[in-house]
Amino acid sequence: MWFGIIMAGGSGTRFWPLSRELFPKQFLSLDGNSSLLQGTIDRISPLIPQERLWIIVGPKHEAETRRILRLAEKEGLPAKVFVEPQSLNTLAPLAIASVYLARTDPEAVLAVMASDHLITPGEKFLALMHQACSIAGRHDAILTFGIPPSRPETGFGYIETGEIVPEESTDLAPVFHVANFVEKPDRERAERFLSGKRHLWNSGMLAFRARVFLDELRIHQPHFYEALQVFAEVIGTDKESKALASLYSRAPETSVDYGLLEKSTRVWTVSSLLDWKDVGSWSALDDISEKDADGNVLRGNVLSLHNKNCILFGDKRILATIGLKDLIVVDTDDATLVCHKDEAQKVREVVSELKRKKRVEALEHRTTHRPWGHYTILDQGPNYKIKNVTVNPRSRLSYQMHLHRSEHWVVIAGTARITLEDQEIFLHVNQSIDIPKTTRHRIENPGKVPLVIIEVQNGEYLEEDDIIRFSDDYQRSTDETVAKPSSGEKKD
Repeated sequence: MWFGIIMAGGSGTRFWPLSRELFPKQFLSLDGNSSLLQGTIDRISPLIPQERLWIIVGPKHEAETRRILRLAEKEGLPAKVFVEPQSLNTLAPLAIASVYLARTDPEAVLAVMASDHLITPGEKFLALMHQACSIAGRHDAILTFGIPPSRPETGFGYIETGEIVPEESTDLAPVFHVANFVEKPDRERAERFLSGKRHLWNSGMLAFRARVFLDELRIHQPHFYEALQVFAEVIGTDKESKALASLYSRAPETSVDYGLLEKSTRVWTVSSLLDWKDVGSWSALDDISEKDADGNVLRGNVLSLHNKNCILFGDKRILATIGLKDLIVVDTDDATLVCHKDEAQKVREVVSELKRKKRVEALEHRTTHRPWGHYTILDQGPNYKIKNVTVNPRSRLSYQMHLHRSEHWVVIAGTARITLEDQEIFLHVNQSIDIPKTTRHRIENPGKVPLVIIEVQNGEYLEEDDIIRFSDDYQRSTDETVAKPSSGEKKD
């Protein structure tokens, strides 16, 4: 049986300010269509149905991932969202997925892909993935996907090809033993790789049998393998969650390339010309976007006069630029980025500095999506925060309380059903209510139109982790405390 593994745990720091820690690039639409994550799901679904998809996410991205999945629900069982206790690069989650799926099917084949790539044409990608999974099912090999380079790219890793595997090579894609992995080269080496025709871009996609992956772990990561076997014994029991957290605390914080593939002698590569784009930074928009007559990429609310070869990204307010060349300008509600295209990779340094200064702009946008709707921060300061909150029809927040803040709600559109301890109260437009600290409460939209409220928070601590949840329609537990309802409380 074939399973799809979508790695969606990245933080996307190089796409700041559009990407934030709580809303990274896999949730963005960069080609004008669906989000990168949804595009990845749609791309593989003709080959692997959604009930056999695993989406691996970090603890801060579970809610938004589930929201995207709900928006695109299809018939059948939903995809599995696997939430890592902490982010440890790619080796640990792939090892754990292999342990789980080997229990389901000893011959399970895992097709691994990133959530932030753009790949066309779709039919050729599916044919290539079918070829790779078929080979993985017949051989004790780990298949990588190599892309013949079209330019001397210094931002990608490379695969050096060895001997061809003639019995598995096709007109679509020859298959080679991997001779060597090469990390991002300098310009001179990249030019040699291009002219030598023995090196391929390392796309990061993989196909392998779970059993083969675990065998290689036993050889090359023996201590981690032993810990995995201990964890495997408690899968499906009430000890699983605690054991998973313990396993992650001891797992190697390394990529599958460094931790396994570069050490293994069982690695093959499938080579095929795909229009594959690793959307790594703002400069990648040059490759995926239409341009005006002067070579500019224009997105959103932009007025461009006499600019050349720029990337201009506007949001709600108009972005007007005159006479710029080779610049990236990105404007959002609360932050603006201006840099030369050659410096696009250094945007992550901005994010690091914002985090060092504990600036909220590194963490989230003013508008934050939740499973029940979204909120926008209108203003904030010492001991207060003002939000515009929209609750979708027939949706509700968790039954919760806050230890450090009180709240005041004013309804400006729709009808609200409020649970306040053991009371149920309906509020209409222009009506309001106070929610004192440590009071259990819930807001719900029972109607058919969006409920919009203005929320004013007051208190000594106003961050989103000041939530104790007693019940929740969305099974959220990460980064917040979850309490069990007592016998007299309203349950979901």
